[in-house]
Amino acid sequence: MIDSADIFVVFDHVQFVRKSWQQRNRIKGPNGEIMLTIPVKKMPRSTPICDIEISYDNNNPLENHWKTITHTYKKANHFGDYEEVFRQIYSKKHEKLGSLNVEIIKTICHILGIRTKIVLSSELDLKDSSLGKTERVINLCKKVGITYLYDAKGAKELIDISLFDKESIQVEFQRYEHPVYSQLFGEFIPYLSVIDLLFNEGERALAIMRAGRTQIR
Repeated sequence: MIDSADIFVVFDHVQFVRKSWQQRNRIKGPNGEIMLTIPVKKMPRSTPICDIEISYDNNNPLENHWKTITHTYKKANHFGDYEEVFRQIYSKKHEKLGSLNVEIIKTICHILGIRTKIVLSSELDLKDSSLGKTERVINLCKKVGITYLYDAKGAKELIDISLFDKESIQVEFQRYEHPVYSQLFGEFIPYLSVIDLLFNEGERALAIMRAGRTQIR
């Protein structure tokens, strides 16, 4: 999705959702998928994503994740090409979940050669807490100057398209046919973390990723 857009907005000023993709992702091990989840501190339910703090109460989760990633992908064809850059990310003691996520996103975009501008909604002073879900997205679009919104497929059930029409903002939802690529450990599993694609396919990763998307506009 980032590669398909001119501007990618990290929607991080809204309420954090526990046990969501905001704090976890999947990789593939010899026994199937492995879910890597970042534990977070107990905070008020209304706490926005940008303020959620990582919990280090039970050892260092980033250190544990890196050990799992290393053990899982050490025999992947291109793990060594990117090992050091990811090691540096996981060796830091990030205080907030959002900063970790954004650093990983920006690092992967740089590796892949994706030059899309990345904006954090928490830095835009939106003052939209009194607005509904759809109105908040519309307000964001106006603030950033977005006239064509490309959103995840699941967002179709959450926003009111008619309100975008009234504001002359076009909306398209992602349609993606996941391409098959070389993986370790047997039968192919789709929709894993992009690091699975990167470690297995290296420089071919972006071309493979693009092969699954439909043309927008």
